[in-house]
Amino acid sequence: MNLNDILDNNSPEIRDIFSAIEKAGENISFHIREQKPSLSGELFLDNREACKLLRLSSRTLQDYRDRGLVAFYKLEGKILYKLSDIRKMLEQNYFDAWDKSRSSIQ
Repeated sequence: MNLNDILDNNSPEIRDIFSAIEKAGENISFHIREQKPSLSGELFLDNREACKLLRLSSRTLQDYRDRGLVAFYKLEGKILYKLSDIRKMLEQNYFDAWDKSRSSIQ
């Protein structure tokens, strides 16, 4: 393209700009829909969100609750998890591949 070319709506450069703007708008809309309000700076997840985050079935997550592996709130049958509690559970159950002291195989 040289300086004498006129850009119009059918120019590849303009189409690329419009496409990028449309994708940015879609990303913004997605993040607005997925935005969760926090309470005192803490994010809470429902059962579906916790299962999705941990890549578990709802039955396995229920088993974790029953065995006391993950902390939760139960309000009128609705179960909520603090994101920080899920992170804590994961950290407590982390096994370093090179840490022989925690390995059951020796």
